[in-house]
Amino acid sequence: MKMSHSQISSTRSCKAIRVGVVAACLLFVVPTAVNGQSYEPDSVEFFEAKIRPVLVRECYGCHSNQTGQAKGGLKLDTRQGVMLGGDSGTSLVPGDLDESPLWSAINYEDYAMPPNKQLPADVIEDFRLWIEAGAPDPRIPDATDVAISSTVTDKDIEQGKQFWSFKPPRPVEIPDPGDIDWTRGNIDAFVLNSLEQNDMQPADDADAHTVLRRLCFDLIGLPPTPEQIDDFVTDWESDPDAAVATTVDRLLNDKGFGERWGRHWLDVARYAESTGKELNATYPYAWRYRDYVIDSFNEDKPYDRFVQEQIAGDLLPVRSDDQWTENLVATGFLAMGPKSLNETNPRQFRADLIDEQIDVSTRVVLGISVACARCHDHKFDPIPQSDYYALAGVFGNTETYYGTLDTRQNRRPSDLILMPTEDEVSAVDALSNDERAALQKRIDDLKKERRELTQQRSNVRKSNNDSRRDLARQLRRLSSQMSTVQMVLDSFEQDGTPKSFCMGVQPTERSSDANLLVRGEVDQPAAKVARGYVQVIGGSKPKIDADSGGRLELARWMTDEKNPLAARVMVNRIWQHLIGQGLVKTTENFGATGLPPTHPELLDYLALQFVKNDWSIKEVVREIATSRAYRMSSKYNSDYYQRDPDNKFVWRASPRRLEAEAIRDAMLSLSGRIDLQRPHASDVARAGTTIARNGAIRSARDTARRLMQRNDDEGMGGRRRGNRRNRNADRASTPSTDPVAMYRSVYLPVVRDNYPRSLSVFDFAESSMVVGNRETSNTPDQGLYLLNNATVIEFSKQFAARLMKAAPDTESQIKLAFLHAFGRPATDSELRAANDFLDEIETSEKGRKRRLEKMTYLCQSIMAAAEFRIVN
Repeated sequence: MKMSHSQISSTRSCKAIRVGVVAACLLFVVPTAVNGQSYEPDSVEFFEAKIRPVLVRECYGCHSNQTGQAKGGLKLDTRQGVMLGGDSGTSLVPGDLDESPLWSAINYEDYAMPPNKQLPADVIEDFRLWIEAGAPDPRIPDATDVAISSTVTDKDIEQGKQFWSFKPPRPVEIPDPGDIDWTRGNIDAFVLNSLEQNDMQPADDADAHTVLRRLCFDLIGLPPTPEQIDDFVTDWESDPDAAVATTVDRLLNDKGFGERWGRHWLDVARYAESTGKELNATYPYAWRYRDYVIDSFNEDKPYDRFVQEQIAGDLLPVRSDDQWTENLVATGFLAMGPKSLNETNPRQFRADLIDEQIDVSTRVVLGISVACARCHDHKFDPIPQSDYYALAGVFGNTETYYGTLDTRQNRRPSDLILMPTEDEVSAVDALSNDERAALQKRIDDLKKERRELTQQRSNVRKSNNDSRRDLARQLRRLSSQMSTVQMVLDSFEQDGTPKSFCMGVQPTERSSDANLLVRGEVDQPAAKVARGYVQVIGGSKPKIDADSGGRLELARWMTDEKNPLAARVMVNRIWQHLIGQGLVKTTENFGATGLPPTHPELLDYLALQFVKNDWSIKEVVREIATSRAYRMSSKYNSDYYQRDPDNKFVWRASPRRLEAEAIRDAMLSLSGRIDLQRPHASDVARAGTTIARNGAIRSARDTARRLMQRNDDEGMGGRRRGNRRNRNADRASTPSTDPVAMYRSVYLPVVRDNYPRSLSVFDFAESSMVVGNRETSNTPDQGLYLLNNATVIEFSKQFAARLMKAAPDTESQIKLAFLHAFGRPATDSELRAANDFLDEIETSEKGRKRRLEKMTYLCQSIMAAAEFRIVN
């Protein structure tokens, strides 16, 4: 099913249509008489005569400021309190009875209010007329009149613009250091000049083997092959500069570049395939965003466009459905975060969602946390609380679609966005006619059961609240089951073909500003704040029209050439991943509490070159990787170490432990079994929308089948047997979150709170947070993993078999093992030690071990060595 740009829509219900119909019907509402006086239901007089007295008499005792009671967080003595609702969300939606819990409560449906006795039928009818007429309420709001005050003055903001990071990058003069022969470009000039000013000299060049291994892991995350090593060493001997330049170009054009550098971005984008937190629901379409990021790095998509697509891709003009699809997938950036799906208060959930979107957008792109100003003025930077709510208004005009199942536990379910193009290959099997018929039959049976329960509830005496509540719980259970089965049906076309969905965002139908929240509390709104930007940060700030949500304008401002932060923040990340630490070590904090740049002129130079080269990430990588500074050795100098233990002046290369993905990929590469083709979708995608529990995920489709099986079982005994049978089937068919897969580690499933062991043991990025700098630990757990894990042992065995097939004798096999694993030839002492190790195995076992088993032990020892997971 192909849809044009203008036809894109979500799967949400058409609430706006229902409200519109109700509004149209109001034209024919008959005026109501009160004490002989006729009042229109939409008049203030109607409220004063018919509604307020009932609220005072029946509700204020438990829900008002006057009595100090706010049971369930609900206050009904102000219009604001009625609209805000309580812990369960808004209590009233003007013009919409179905969406007004107050209407359900006075009808004794989900709730029974007032609890002692139900209101008379004529009073309930008055409330119906009042709600349908738009719920006019003359009572003065008690909080929105609160004036917005701030300790951050205009003068503070103007002074703040003089802080180094808030000033635009300016062209700088390239230094002229003393040892001009050492430099290979402008980067070297800046680095050498800083070293000479501190009476230091750069380390000698690393050897060819070290430089190549460093380049391969830094750029594509894989070790060099023996053939690549031979070619590079030969080229290096004749011209090191040309050898490096040629290799850098080759690696930048390798599709592994996007997989390596895309993973860096996924760290800061808090990529995961589930919500995490208390109810860990899956994101079955998160993989689309992962692939979008990888492809964007491989295409060298201009960084400003890359950011704009993720913040406002749904609003950017497009030339084709394919581009429109790509833009929609890109906005998964805003939908990807962790979520508390069991949050009872929808206003709290939405405020937290907006806060998370503000936090990730400002920290990742601008390197500053505006979210610190949610509850009060920023404590350190000149960012008033009103600036936060200027952004909250922008993101508040956004509907977020992350796609989670509507169940009894999930109080905040979400739909998905139907894409304008179809998948060439689906992640799930098509739905057969028999399956569709069985699912439809189950829905019909559930509807019949719900009608019967509804009739039972209507027959129960009004005073029997316990029975009514029990029936209400049963009805909610049925609704949850119907939602599960209906969701499966809605995921397929009529012919059984799976529909193509994605996570992402869409603009709301109407645009509005956000109320500033006193102390960040959702039940204490103050005056509205106009949608806008962070005042202390410069750049061209487009006007946000009244009918615009402001997200596209925000995205363009964030990546404006005159914005002082976007380019600086990104080149700093690139420098960090290539050199070992950022020029600004606090990669997400360019504010007052962050560390200043070690080389401010170099940072500005890189930022300006970045913009000049059309925001090309590959051009920045190329300039750094071909510099003399990049190829320095890691040789230790005790005097320099005493003066600069953190190597902030870059007097040598800093040894770095590989990330978890590179370690696993290197073992896969050595085994000869690595699959360099991208796997389609994800294990989580094949499981579908569900809840992750105990290290496993069960698909909604399996859940629907279980519900159908339960319906077919006859009698209590049959139901129990059926449940047991289904549980066993679930265990057999449930995909694990730690699969043995031969594809690259970036494609492993990332379920929050349950990462694959191969990733978590080596400090995988916490996917609920923005992680610009991964932690690096050295723990016994890592050693035990390398020595005992069955997958590592299997990789070692495959590596051994590969060596024995490639080389005729033991010594040749040992040499080849070192070349594969460490990217260099084995030394004489290492050859002797390896042979002694093999001899000891044979002696200690009191018998001849087969050669493959002996070589497997050696290969595992090599993989467990520190040098295997360290890049010098």
